[in-house]
Amino acid sequence: MGRKERRLRDQQELKQNMLEAARAIALAEGWSNVTMRKIADRVEYSHAAIYDYFENKDVLLLELVHEGFRLLEADMKRARAQAHDPEEAMRFIAHGYFGFAWRYPELYRLMYGLDGVTFSISEPEKEGLQIEDVVARTVKDVLDSHGWSTEHLADQVNILWGTAHGLVTLTLTDRIRGGQAQATQLFERAFQDMLLAWEQEAGTARPASPSNM
Repeated sequence: MGRKERRLRDQQELKQNMLEAARAIALAEGWSNVTMRKIADRVEYSHAAIYDYFENKDVLLLELVHEGFRLLEADMKRARAQAHDPEEAMRFIAHGYFGFAWRYPELYRLMYGLDGVTFSISEPEKEGLQIEDVVARTVKDVLDSHGWSTEHLADQVNILWGTAHGLVTLTLTDRIRGGQAQATQLFERAFQDMLLAWEQEAGTARPASPSNM
């Protein structure tokens, strides 16, 4: 490896260390307490020199938001690919969503502004829309598999996401007794209720499951 390549590698490693330092501080103290000086101190780098890598704190945080959405999308797509039918796919991507939030609570908080962090630059709408697209395609598959109308697909997606996001938020703020397991169980109940509501709107009957026979 030449000198130039080694230098680029070292710079990339230092930049990644800064991002990881920001996440570690946020996990311990919350995003409102993350500062460029604290990040520099944690990686043992000068406060002034850190701006060679990130123009300001907003730019650093935005890079972490991008990373969070990439990881979330990958988790949900991977979960969806393992399903054998549309309803299982819907459950699996929900598990992927919850699993991401439990593994990376600091990223989830940042992505959805749960610590009151605001940006002076636009939130990355593209990544958010990609997540929405994964959910929308999965919900549409469920509806199509039963011959149910997709007229209100956008509303159904928002209700589903709002339920999952609400349960995650309540769990991360210690407002759900039973924590992660209870939140996952509540989502499963909500999903079953949604399926029944979609059935009733379509005026069709769902076959009884083996457990109900």
